[in-house]
Amino acid sequence: MINYHISFKKPHRHFVDFEFSAKTNGANSMKFQLSSWRPGRYELADFAQNIQKWGAFDEKNNPLPFKKITKDLWEVNSNSAREVTIVYNFYANQLDAGACYLDEHQLYLNPVHCIFYIVDRIQEVYKLNLDLPKDYKIASSMHQEKNTLTVKGYDLLAESPIICSNSLQHADYKVNGITFHIWFQGMCNPNWKKLKKDFTAFTKSQIKHFGGFPVDEYHFFFQITPYRSYHGVEHTKNTVLLLGPGNEIMNKKYEDLLGVCSHELYHTWNIKAIRPIEMFPYNYTKENYFRTGFVAEGVTTYMGDLMLYNSNVFDWNQFVKTQNQNLERHLMNYGRYNLSVADSGFDNWLDGYKLGSPNRKTSIYPDAALCMLMVDLQIIRNSNGKYSLHSVMKELYEEFALKEKGYYEDDFRNICVKFGGLKVAEIFESHIYGTEDYIDNLKSALDIVGLMLEDKINPNLSAQYFGFVSAKENGEIIIKKVEPNSITDQNGIAPDDKITKINDKKIDGNLSDIFKDCKKEVTLTVKKKFSEKSISLSIGNHYQLLEIIKNINATDEQLTLRKVWCNN
Repeated sequence: MINYHISFKKPHRHFVDFEFSAKTNGANSMKFQLSSWRPGRYELADFAQNIQKWGAFDEKNNPLPFKKITKDLWEVNSNSAREVTIVYNFYANQLDAGACYLDEHQLYLNPVHCIFYIVDRIQEVYKLNLDLPKDYKIASSMHQEKNTLTVKGYDLLAESPIICSNSLQHADYKVNGITFHIWFQGMCNPNWKKLKKDFTAFTKSQIKHFGGFPVDEYHFFFQITPYRSYHGVEHTKNTVLLLGPGNEIMNKKYEDLLGVCSHELYHTWNIKAIRPIEMFPYNYTKENYFRTGFVAEGVTTYMGDLMLYNSNVFDWNQFVKTQNQNLERHLMNYGRYNLSVADSGFDNWLDGYKLGSPNRKTSIYPDAALCMLMVDLQIIRNSNGKYSLHSVMKELYEEFALKEKGYYEDDFRNICVKFGGLKVAEIFESHIYGTEDYIDNLKSALDIVGLMLEDKINPNLSAQYFGFVSAKENGEIIIKKVEPNSITDQNGIAPDDKITKINDKKIDGNLSDIFKDCKKEVTLTVKKKFSEKSISLSIGNHYQLLEIIKNINATDEQLTLRKVWCNN
């Protein structure tokens, strides 16, 4: 057993104090590993950079010699000790859905960031004793007795976040005898009746489609902020959702809340239970390269929204809005012509989730979700409504997850083609593994259920008029994206250039409001690293968008298959 004592003294400094002890079992040396990344985020994070102090002691509190072997692996000379105690602190000042945070109001830990495992002893039981203020409560999916949490094995510990505070709000609901907990940390006023009703509906739908649930209980942990935020992270028995502002979560932000919760719950099957062979088991010390991000995130993005619709939590307008958001993100990213969805997922380990080199790659979220929409509809057409993407995922669950083995890339493709035929094979080759334009195949797929694509005016006026997207950073307008061959591109304006004036006037307000008054052209003063000049741009029609709408002349066959798709 590994015993941890976790405490803090001055929470405003954001340092958490850790002390953990373990028997040496006669070993002359012991290696202590901290993770380099966390499951659900496919990029290296190097959590060890947050450790300020680290020391090793024997059972008599005598210092033990140690050395650092890699950036996050320590080796202790335990030759003379029966027990080793490691003492260290960790800087917890990152409030998102997957990190650690300490202040005067809460202690929030994702153990994968800050808790070690002993090499070759990863399956040992962990016992965590939390030294907390008397009025604090603990939200966790680990076994709890007062302020002590227990869990078997590092894999489950790594996926068991902890929130401790005196302001936690809690309720639960049951589906199929399984208890689902909802926790809120932060200032908000949850409408528990509405939450329970909607959560029960989409939870029932997801369990019905898989025929079972992978774990015996589940927790939704909300970190509610007073500012705008949106982030979710999946775990084996729980998820953490960062959302804000708190006064909008039951109105303006409620669709976002439902969307991220349905998405993360679907992950309980897809990536937590149904895992690619490359992550079976996880290797916490280095990149876990895999090309099936289009399954892990593409299927989940698409299915999370579809489940809200077929459980009647979302109406048609709310659901099609999510699909049109995916389509807009796809059309606004010219990386779709340079790197496939499969290769882009692989390369998350190279450049993470940032913009990086302009138009270099596509996304395993919206782009892969559109691919899964096409696959789903083609399966429905090919089987005359007998099968769908639900059938594919259920087979993956039964043949791989329940048999405790990982799936290969070809396993997913072959099951999809088995149900969907040659048209599905074409989608894989052209869009998942290739960089061909989506639109013709998307139109063909949507036509199966009486839907069509219609031109849509880009609401971002700088994108529509001139072909650039900007952001305000530290009071400056920074160019972030430029459409290739747009009027902006043709005039030598590029990402990271700054717009300092418009029509020779300092910028007062947002660009869209300013551009509303422009008639035929506008003069931008653009500052580069070594020069500044004024450039006149003529108004055009750039970053052209499409949106999905219903065909009012849909046939009876199309309407029948639409009903299968929406209510399946």
